[in-house]
Amino acid sequence: MKSILNYGRMAARNTIHEQIVACYDRLGQRQRLLADLLLSDSARVAMMSSAELARAAGVSEATVVRFAQSLGFAGYPEMRQYLQQNLLKELGSSQRLASTVQETSPASPLRTIVATTQRHLEQLLQNVTDDQISAAVQRILRARRVFIFGEGAPASATHLAEFWLRRLGCHVIRINQTGRRFFDHAFTAGAGDLGIVLVFRRLLPEPKAFVEHLAQESGESIVITDLVQSPIHGLASQVLLVQRSPMEAFRPMGAVTAIVDALILGVMQAKGEEGVALLRRLDAFRERYGFL
Repeated sequence: MKSILNYGRMAARNTIHEQIVACYDRLGQRQRLLADLLLSDSARVAMMSSAELARAAGVSEATVVRFAQSLGFAGYPEMRQYLQQNLLKELGSSQRLASTVQETSPASPLRTIVATTQRHLEQLLQNVTDDQISAAVQRILRARRVFIFGEGAPASATHLAEFWLRRLGCHVIRINQTGRRFFDHAFTAGAGDLGIVLVFRRLLPEPKAFVEHLAQESGESIVITDLVQSPIHGLASQVLLVQRSPMEAFRPMGAVTAIVDALILGVMQAKGEEGVALLRRLDAFRERYGFL
């Protein structure tokens, strides 16, 4: 391992590096192994789970947690998110894409996506309970209108939700715009309305403003996000945590789609025969005009 003295110049650029330098002499021997690894390659650490970091440094996962807490974080997930957000500020999309291409075999894109999605789905089962899905479904069912917001790649999930919830009789308003156009739509949400808000990688002004507005107007909100710690958690009626490889240039949507599908299926099951009757009426309407 390199000496801590070799990192003075790098430490000046980053608060977490400054903290490590300041408290390095007070760290135990095993925590110093983690400190040296983070200082030498924070980008690599940002991509690691606590188990992976523990193996790389030759320490226990408990030591990883204590190390994060010694730096002022609630735990390792919060520290990793901090590192990832800092790295995103430093790296452009082209650099992240180049890294992904270099680390992935050209012959194995399907296996890569399947393996990544499987890992995210397993994590989803740990993060989100059946009771949470049931509570979210009840919010959808009692809502006067359902506003669905998502921008960028997650916007694809808003189209999926809109398609099925409308078929099941929900009044759905999809919002994919940002800036001034976003506020034109979000402003109309009010009492009895529900906002389903997709927030990934970092919290932008629009979703935060939308959730705040709904709370002020006696509406409700469900936030689907990969942000473990965020101010939006305290504003939302409910938060569903979804892991989505926040540091990769290409982030598979499998886990996000799964949670949206779960909400759709929950609404279908809750509506029962009413939902089936609505779909039959739609089929009959199409058949009448030759579009079945």
